[in-house]
Amino acid sequence: MKEMIKSTIIIMITLAIFTTAVYAWFSLSNESNIQEVNTEVVTREVNLDIAYGINGGGYNSFNEPATINSYLSSMLPGDSINIKVTVENPNLIGDPDMHIDIVLDNIRASLTDIEYDLTDFFYIDNGIISLKWYASIEDLVAENAYAQNNIDLDMIDETAYEYLGYDLESYRLSNLFDYYMDGQEMVINNDITIFESSIASQHIVTIEFSITLDPYTPDFGTGFQNGELLIDGLYSLINEG
Repeated sequence: MKEMIKSTIIIMITLAIFTTAVYAWFSLSNESNIQEVNTEVVTREVNLDIAYGINGGGYNSFNEPATINSYLSSMLPGDSINIKVTVENPNLIGDPDMHIDIVLDNIRASLTDIEYDLTDFFYIDNGIISLKWYASIEDLVAENAYAQNNIDLDMIDETAYEYLGYDLESYRLSNLFDYYMDGQEMVINNDITIFESSIASQHIVTIEFSITLDPYTPDFGTGFQNGELLIDGLYSLINEG
């Protein structure tokens, strides 16, 4: 029987916006709830690494909570956090492929006297997840990918959405949530699946995407003093085959 293991790659993001300043933070303080990367439960099946950069700058691996705080404490509307996940299937050639899902889990806004929803103001750039596939660690180091492709995330609704006369991004987080149809009714989960595929033994894939705070995020309005956007984590679902 196939067994699905849900393992925390990282309890990653707690976003707070307009607390004492008017701009966005991914953590309330250096005492954030972000925890260190923990992949012990899957180390024999898959190797994982997560790295971050800001506004297209170079990537650095995330190892401890203070690292992400130092990246994100100065984000302004229009700034991006660039996320790169590297997944390696180190099992022996001939072993079954590993099927892996990677999900941004439980994305939601805190309750305020709401005139807006913060899940409308953060978006995944162009709704695109970029993949590069490698046949070995040596090829990864040499950046010699044997294949490249993009995942275009599905939108729930293609209708334009306005706030104070400005069109917000189509690929806002709230418009990318996972959903399924129950008869004629759409049931929405506040998760976003960013990757779902199989990886052959000895092969590696890098998964890259960016989350941006909309440049039109206003600096006023009810709720902007205390609003928070919360993401529980970046999780993997691993099918042991």
